[in-house]
Amino acid sequence: MAISPRLSSTRFVRRLASSVLGGALLLFTLAGPGAVPALAYTLKPDAPSRYQVRPGDTLWGVAARFLEDPWSWRELWRRNPGVAGPEQLYPGDVLVLKTHAGEPSIGVERAHGGTVRLSPQVRRAPVREALPSLPLERVRVFLKAYRIVDPALLASAPQVVAGQGGRLLSGAGDRLYAQGRLPPVGTRLGIYRAGDDYRDPADGTPLGRELQRLGEARVVQRHDDVSELEVLDAGREIRAGDTLLTLDDGGITTEFVPRAPTSPVTATLLAVPGGVRFIGRDDVVAIDRGRADGLEPGHVLQVMRQGERVRAADGNGWITLPDHEAGAVMVFRVFDHLAYALVMRASEALAVGDRLTTPQALGASVARTEAR
Repeated sequence: MAISPRLSSTRFVRRLASSVLGGALLLFTLAGPGAVPALAYTLKPDAPSRYQVRPGDTLWGVAARFLEDPWSWRELWRRNPGVAGPEQLYPGDVLVLKTHAGEPSIGVERAHGGTVRLSPQVRRAPVREALPSLPLERVRVFLKAYRIVDPALLASAPQVVAGQGGRLLSGAGDRLYAQGRLPPVGTRLGIYRAGDDYRDPADGTPLGRELQRLGEARVVQRHDDVSELEVLDAGREIRAGDTLLTLDDGGITTEFVPRAPTSPVTATLLAVPGGVRFIGRDDVVAIDRGRADGLEPGHVLQVMRQGERVRAADGNGWITLPDHEAGAVMVFRVFDHLAYALVMRASEALAVGDRLTTPQALGASVARTEAR
């Protein structure tokens, strides 16, 4: 029986010893003093020896072809001339699984498009876009629709009081009136409606207020008591009580690679914006950890489902089955105490209240290091 190859991070002082026991190759890794614990990876038994990157691929999807745990992609990657890292893959590139010094590694054969002659002196290669880490269109739509703010910000923000002509509902092209301090005439503002008030499940501490973006408006006239705005676009009807804030489109970055946090993180799945009941792949979730807890865009957390209580084999009493992994999420936007993440895989329907943790391989390594 062959044991899947494992490799530690290059940030470690490595000493590898190998021996053959019953045909199995064993690799041992020792971390140097003060080093961050290693996250080993396991190749899939059916990992391809070659794979050509295709339009529509994501880094997560490509990594999942080679690894049981796609977030440990960087651990497998070996730098190649002219390639800074796995975040710079392009459609047409060919990934080659090979062995280097007895360890598995990934090489890349660059796809070279034709050149376009612009003048006798200048040749310019066609522009290519690198693979995104996750399905960007799914995330962009969400980022445009939702944001999280400190509840105190809403207390002083301008609010819609009425539509022109006493209308209760307004849409694109309509005029509306708002109270509060507005920016100069001509300024464009986002129109938002308050949603979930997120709190820490343990002690009820406020974490942030979720807002849903309804549309965009431009300041037409400013007055001390009531100001006038023109609705430029509206995805939903606007009504009294909606809030006006500086526009925020999320500032999403595509320059991150799926990876595990460098320290243990335990979080709770708080909600699914939009009120979805059963949570599955490609759904966006809100979790109760953020920037203050060390989370960054690209961090991956495992979703752990609590083990069920079943009757003991002898019929006397009950036992609790071990927790098991039910999926994985990737963080794509981080606030101070909250984050939005995309469900990258789900072996069963996830639910609000599920626990999220640092991937088990890293968590176990951290525990062993702290125990020394």
